Amino acid sequence: MTRRAETSLRGLVRLRSLRERDSRLGLATALIEENAAAAQVRALEEQVSSTPEVEVSDLSAFRARQHRLEALVTALSEARTAHASAHRLALAARSRWVEDRSRLAAVESLVARRAAAVREERRRRENRELDAIGEDLWRRAQMADTPSSDAS
Repeated sequence: MTRRAETSLRGLVRLRSLRERDSRLGLATALIEENAAAAQVRALEEQVSSTPEVEVSDLSAFRARQHRLEALVTALSEARTAHASAHRLALAARSRWVEDRSRLAAVESLVARRAAAVREERRRRENRELDAIGEDLWRRAQMADTPSSDAS
């Protein structure tokens, strides 16, 4: 693998890891917002359900109670809408994070495979060199073992 390709892959890994980190942070933020919206819904539901049913003889007190109850129901409806919106946002953020994580894993896998191929090629080259050295030593040993024709 050329230096340029190696540098490009390292840059791509950095880019993908930054995108994955950003989408993970976005997901965390979306989940926090969704949990806050759900807590708001639960709190308003609790307020609506715990509103006491008092017998009111005074019409103005009855109207005030009904007005308060209507305001709580309206707020609850808005909170449920906000929670649904936050939930959709969290789902989209999770989808984006999964996609970015998958892309990062693909690039990291490619880098790992290329690194393994480079190591394998280096090992083969070293084996060829060692074979050449061994062959050279064997020839020298053979030449030393054969009697020279000058000694006859």
